Amino acid sequence: MKALFISFPAADYTASKHFYEDVVGLTVRREHSGQPHRFTDYELGGLALKLFEWLDPWHGSGHSGLFIETDEFDAAVERIRRSDARQFDVVVHAWGGRCCTVADPFGNLFDLIDTREKGLG
Repeated sequence: MKALFISFPAADYTASKHFYEDVVGLTVRREHSGQPHRFTDYELGGLALKLFEWLDPWHGSGHSGLFIETDEFDAAVERIRRSDARQFDVVVHAWGGRCCTVADPFGNLFDLIDTREKGLG
């Protein structure tokens, strides 16, 4: 497993893009302007920062900021189902990622994403 990206919600997407590109100086890796929302991925030395437009239905959804990529997605989800953690439904998003949000036994959220279906191409 490895960290794939960290995501930050942006209530003002245009102002956030300006900040990360023009003030911080991050390089754009990829942009998406379709459904379910716009997002921009910035290069962080192998890890990406994903800035996404924070719109309904995502607003207030408890969306995770950490995505962990795994080659053994189904096995990891099954192990989580048998543990004290809480696992949500496996979803395939419109952008192509096959993901599962997990709440660890202490309530911390993160997402597992299937290496073979991460939708980042």
